[in-house]
Amino acid sequence: MSSNDIKPNVSIIVQARLGSTRFPEKVLAKLINGESVLGYLVKRLSTCRLANKVIVATTTSPKDDKLADWLKQRKIICFRGSEDNCLDRFYQVCKQFNINILVRITSDCPLVIPEVVDEMIRYYLDNQDHLDYLSNRQQTNFPEGVDVEIFSFKILAEAHKELTNQEEREHINYFFLNRSLHYSLQYFNHDSRGNYSNFKLSVDKPDELKQIRRLFEEKELPFNFSMKQLFIALEK
Repeated sequence: MSSNDIKPNVSIIVQARLGSTRFPEKVLAKLINGESVLGYLVKRLSTCRLANKVIVATTTSPKDDKLADWLKQRKIICFRGSEDNCLDRFYQVCKQFNINILVRITSDCPLVIPEVVDEMIRYYLDNQDHLDYLSNRQQTNFPEGVDVEIFSFKILAEAHKELTNQEEREHINYFFLNRSLHYSLQYFNHDSRGNYSNFKLSVDKPDELKQIRRLFEEKELPFNFSMKQLFIALEK
């Protein structure tokens, strides 16, 4: 069997912690039907067809003991690593689980859409010979807060070895974005009509969580919504 025939280990890594200064413990705040922000996100991501597993990567800080216990009780895979060096945290979780291609999701984005994750994984796998980093975060027509980033362990290992400053340790994508001449970066757009990049759907403050709840409570967004259903709700 050639190396090209070996199926890569594609896994989703959700970056999460409780120590937010603006909204402490926001990932455990209730979102819908008694489900927390993180619980809802993981439940949805678990339906992705092209990812082998979903792992929540939190920190070794005592502040995150509560989160680690919460994950254990729900039988969600938990990895604990560096609090300040997020890039090392992702590097170590990939080494432990032998991950070849990682899908990075941040826990303040509870409305990430599984069908988009699968579409992006498929696109990445089909184009990985000439593609290093794929994202729908920057320069795209998606709303902020349904953010998906995909890249290989190979270039993560390069970043781990060569990063030069604290910003690149804290923000994993900065290493690649700062070296756009060296890495092949692509930005993934949806093909639906309309540009929704002016909407903010991430949760940084309590008011933003309330706005997302309203999508479910007042704009009839279904629990298991599709991309099309989200866009319809945003337009109401």
